[in-house]
This record gives sequence, structure tokens and C-alpha cells, in this order.
Amino acid sequence: MYRFLLLLPFLVAGCATVDCGSDWFAIGQRDGRINAGSQAERYAVKCTGIDTARYGEGYARDSPAPDAVLVDRL
Repeated sequence: MYRFLLLLPFLVAGCATVDCGSDWFAIGQRDGRINAGSQAERYAVKCTGIDTARYGEGYARDSPAPDAVLVDRL
């Protein structure tokens, strides 16, 4: 139990990190695919050298259409 408590801060910190990769198109695709909403402003604050144009292209490619309606099949 004590080992877990010692590791807990590292596990929480690992989950809170921002992905500051170099392939902004792929990061935008990932955010669009999981429907996370555009995270460009968040990345701009946390990361240096963000290419917002490439991020936006990747995000637009894999994000759902703004007027798409998600319907559960019965």
C-alpha cells in the first residue's frame, strides 16, 4: 500500500501532461477523432512551436461534421 502512495503523484502527473509533439497534423487528427474539441489554444500556452495551421488541418480532417447528429441504434 505504501508503494502505491509513493507512486501516486507520478501517476497523476503523467496523466496531466500535454502532448507537445512535433507532428501537429497527427495531434490534430487524434483530437478530432476522439471528438475532444480543438485544443489549439491549450497547446499554444503549454508548447513552443505549435503549428496551428497544420493542427487545424488534421483536426478538420477527422472531426465529426458540426451538424452531425449522433443517434444510438436500438
